[in-house]
Amino acid sequence: MKQLLTVFLPILVISFIFLAVYENGEKGSSSNLSSEKEKWVGAWTASMQAPFKDGISHEGFEDQTLRFVVHPSAEGDNIRLRLSNAFGEEPLKIEEVRVAVSTKGPDIISGTDQQVTFGGDKQVTIPAGEREFSDSIPADLTHGKDLVVSLYVQDKTGPATWHPKSMQTTYITSGNHVLDADESAFSTKEEAWFWLDGVDVTAASTEDEALVIVGSSIENGNYSTVDANHRWSDFLAKRLNQKASVNHISVLNAGISANQLINSSMDKGENTLARLERDVFSQSGVKAVILHQGLNDIRHYPEYDADKIIAALKEVIDSTHDEGLKIYGSTLTPFRGSGKYTEKGEETRQKVNDWIRTSGEFDGVIDFDKALRDPDDPKRYLPEYDAGDHLHPNDAGYKKMAEAVDLSMFE
Repeated sequence: MKQLLTVFLPILVISFIFLAVYENGEKGSSSNLSSEKEKWVGAWTASMQAPFKDGISHEGFEDQTLRFVVHPSAEGDNIRLRLSNAFGEEPLKIEEVRVAVSTKGPDIISGTDQQVTFGGDKQVTIPAGEREFSDSIPADLTHGKDLVVSLYVQDKTGPATWHPKSMQTTYITSGNHVLDADESAFSTKEEAWFWLDGVDVTAASTEDEALVIVGSSIENGNYSTVDANHRWSDFLAKRLNQKASVNHISVLNAGISANQLINSSMDKGENTLARLERDVFSQSGVKAVILHQGLNDIRHYPEYDADKIIAALKEVIDSTHDEGLKIYGSTLTPFRGSGKYTEKGEETRQKVNDWIRTSGEFDGVIDFDKALRDPDDPKRYLPEYDAGDHLHPNDAGYKKMAEAVDLSMFE
């Protein structure tokens, strides 16, 4: 018996340590060892995709500082960052990362700037295909405050994992300028995030949880005002924060411009099923999902019938339920007058929407179609909510979408 205990006790101890690290975040990430007792909840995310065949994401970076502005939807006393090299071709070496509270855009509030470390080191090398959490960082992050994340890469990165069309300006300059208090040295501006795909906060209570929104350009906030945080997810986060019974829920936006339910491509990202694990299930503290997908498939593949779209939606529902998460469906928005509109596609949209509303497959339903359509021409947007391309909402339309969400579903 003593011999058995001698053999098995160390194995049990090691197993418990491994499980604690795994459940706290990324499997195998050494940075989690310092924070395994803290409960983390996602406060912000950006869904990453592969670099394009040309342009800035293909060229990558060398001896440059990139400064990102992000808008967390939760508050906490500690934060951690998540960096992604999911689509990189080689290990990504980052020399230094700093985080601060924004005073306005890329300018930082004096005294809030902090060094970010990874396993105690300020440098981090992320293998191709992997992600890495930072160590826990003390922070007084409250609702409405933006974070400024600055990172410096010295060696040539190669093609970069990124989130294009961020609806938020990123600031870039040569050399190491992570300590700069304002944007004066940053000569280049891009509307994209690179490598940074998550910000977590320590939960204030055991009830704190995250709601992940999965979709395409409408979720991404295309045609909303840049740098204004006017995506419908931003408006929803504000509504949740203002209601006591649901203000423990953060909102994570996993939208990708032009993304599709069924098909994957370099410029449109992986299809919904292919990215569920990375973009949804692995998010810290996730408890529920809102799905708004299918319209791009209908537009680009008019030969797809409603049964094909519904079958794919069912796969997403089943996968989400298998993870123990709730999933809320949302009807597909009007698109008459936009490019690739067809009457056959409209017929398919109506059939899919009828199924979303009546099938009972989802844990709840949000009727975006009803919220945005013109009562006199229900195949189109109401003009006051139309961004002008007859496919995307404007700022008022995104706000209306958030108002269409029944918050009691989350109570």
